[in-house]
Amino acid sequence: MKKFMSAALAAAMLLGASPATFAQTPDASPAVQTEQTAIDPFDSAYSIIKNVSTGRAIAVENKGKENLDKIVTELVDENRTDDNTLWRISPIGGDMYCAVNKNSGRSLDVPDALKEDGVQLIQYSYNGNAQQKMTFERVAGADAYTIKPSHADTYLADWDGKLVQIQDKNAKEAQWTLLPVEESLMRQVSSTPGYALLSDDQRRAFDNYFFSAMDMSRSVRSSAETLLCGGKYLTLSAQAQKDMLITALTYTASGQVVGDVVNETPAKYTIVKAEQVPDYDIWRGSRTTCWVYDVEMEGDVEGQIHKFQFISNEEDKDAPMVAKSIEAIGVFPYALRQHVHKLYWKSGDTANSYNGGGNEIWIRLTWQPSRQQISQTLSHELGHVLEQNMLQDPDVWSLAERLDACPISSYGSSNETEDLAEFSRTYWTNLGKDTFSELEKVYPNRLKIFRGLLYRADNVYFADYAEDEKYIDELTAMARAAGGDSDNSGLDEGKLYKIVDPATDRAFTVEGNSMDNDVTVSLERFNYGAGQIFGIEKYGNMIKIISNNSGKPLQLDDSALSGKNIVQYGGTWAIDEKFAVYEKDGLFQLMAPRYQLYVSPFNNKAGQDVAPHGWKFVEVGESSVKTAKIKANGLELVSDEAVAPVTAAASGSIWKISPAGENGVVKIVNTETGLAMDILDSSTDIGADLITYDYYGSANQLFTLEETAAGFRIKNRNSGLYLSVGEDGKVTQQRVGTVFTIE
Repeated sequence: MKKFMSAALAAAMLLGASPATFAQTPDASPAVQTEQTAIDPFDSAYSIIKNVSTGRAIAVENKGKENLDKIVTELVDENRTDDNTLWRISPIGGDMYCAVNKNSGRSLDVPDALKEDGVQLIQYSYNGNAQQKMTFERVAGADAYTIKPSHADTYLADWDGKLVQIQDKNAKEAQWTLLPVEESLMRQVSSTPGYALLSDDQRRAFDNYFFSAMDMSRSVRSSAETLLCGGKYLTLSAQAQKDMLITALTYTASGQVVGDVVNETPAKYTIVKAEQVPDYDIWRGSRTTCWVYDVEMEGDVEGQIHKFQFISNEEDKDAPMVAKSIEAIGVFPYALRQHVHKLYWKSGDTANSYNGGGNEIWIRLTWQPSRQQISQTLSHELGHVLEQNMLQDPDVWSLAERLDACPISSYGSSNETEDLAEFSRTYWTNLGKDTFSELEKVYPNRLKIFRGLLYRADNVYFADYAEDEKYIDELTAMARAAGGDSDNSGLDEGKLYKIVDPATDRAFTVEGNSMDNDVTVSLERFNYGAGQIFGIEKYGNMIKIISNNSGKPLQLDDSALSGKNIVQYGGTWAIDEKFAVYEKDGLFQLMAPRYQLYVSPFNNKAGQDVAPHGWKFVEVGESSVKTAKIKANGLELVSDEAVAPVTAAASGSIWKISPAGENGVVKIVNTETGLAMDILDSSTDIGADLITYDYYGSANQLFTLEETAAGFRIKNRNSGLYLSVGEDGKVTQQRVGTVFTIE
């Protein structure tokens, strides 16, 4: 499965590299009261940071906006705010914060992470380094704080008009008051026109994803605040505000979900047999001598026994990892773990990864984790096991992602399988905590589906989730019905089109006229560029949009989230390249059924959103696409499943012959299966078989048609050999080819 990460997402991950966990002692309440209103300075609000001893406030020297500009202190008029003396104190993880200057958008930073007394601070773009992470600790008996950079045992102090670090925590010059003057921008969003343009699901996601009681919400809210402030959100049009909010809803608090499983009491177990087995396949062909343990573990009710094997390549059968690994899976309910039949520990594997699926889980590491660490990761892998055993239609989870309208982690955003596994980890690491109730607010649809899968795993132990299991059926029906009412009759396979946004008169453009995969489709003025002309291929009532330049289709960016770009992609991993078509008022709406997302303008690009958008398909030429049967010697070429040979028979398939590059190069695709003609294994040998396979644009899938007096010969671009029908009807490549006709 392809994995995409936008620049915005990468920036968000950087700013919120670890989930925020706000620790607060009874005498460390961060809320500061002002005369006008109560604003929490630790909620990304803008505050004056004023020294208790000198009365001066932290500011950037000469109102500088560049990296490395020095930080000073200066007298301020609290009634006349100056952006240069306003700092946004944003949570970034644990009890740490960064302080971002409103004027420059840059963070307080101790240069080069120096630890000596007297080092003057600078401002620098936030990068997550320790010298930018600050802890604010309430001074006992005072309305003041010390500010400690996390890289050293030092504290920020005012020394003669310079902000420096010192080691004396008790110095008056190291005590600061926080004077909030402006509410967090994120708190103002719900009253803006861009927020009003969001769908109901997106507004619910915004209100809960950024403002839940879960630790991650503070982190993603801080990331979103940075985006909105840097983009001057309040000055934008309603549509531009909406685009920015949708981008914020793709941000994640971390690369992967973290947190320990609350249950610390594993089920009792017995190793009933331990046998050393030579030449054991411990990982997909990796064979070595292993200990194989037959384990019997108690269930949740009397009489339940979970029988599984634990396999280890440790030389010592009593190695600590044996007990740790077995106990680690024993903290989960029998209803879930019963589906695991084999648990592997492969010591010394430099892959340093866990893998799970079917009825097996592998731990492959060069180091030995704790039992808690193993359980935490097993909570992810058990999600894979649950999915593969209980979820018949993965599109159901994709729909749940789209309806929830926000991600779980950056790893989960890579595809729906990892998203489900990351939700599993979120579920088990919050179960038993006060934050568990927040899951239903942030991820209501994922939670219903997950509980429905647990019900399917054991409808007695999880009897309370019977209604959630019905929700799986509801989304299954939605997934299967999507696109059923598509009508592509208003588009012509024989025409070439420019595809234009009527609001801006800008056209689909494969950036740089590129022939490559994963290239973004932007919206630009139409100038007959090679990457601006598209053909249409019809598949039932659906269509593919094919670049006339590259021969590759357009598809969604493999994500259930709005705000992702449409890309050009052809090949094995092409997934969402078929669109349902809805004609309305002379315009065409395009919807990808798997996520039920529409192609919509987004930040001057063709993006994806829950809201339908109409596009003009304007004819710019004739297409050379031909749809017909291919005949030879009274027989017709036919194929069915992938890798099966193409043969000639009395009744054949219908083929689509369409441009796939310059100089008359074409691809030939079976209209029923969507698979392309392909010389097996890219062979250049005489006699190699012709098969059909997913189209990915390599030379062995490309052909030229050489006209003859009676028809044409089909020449493979990779081998230079011609397709030939043998006496047995099998099609291979030969020096001299068969003459074919199109009918």
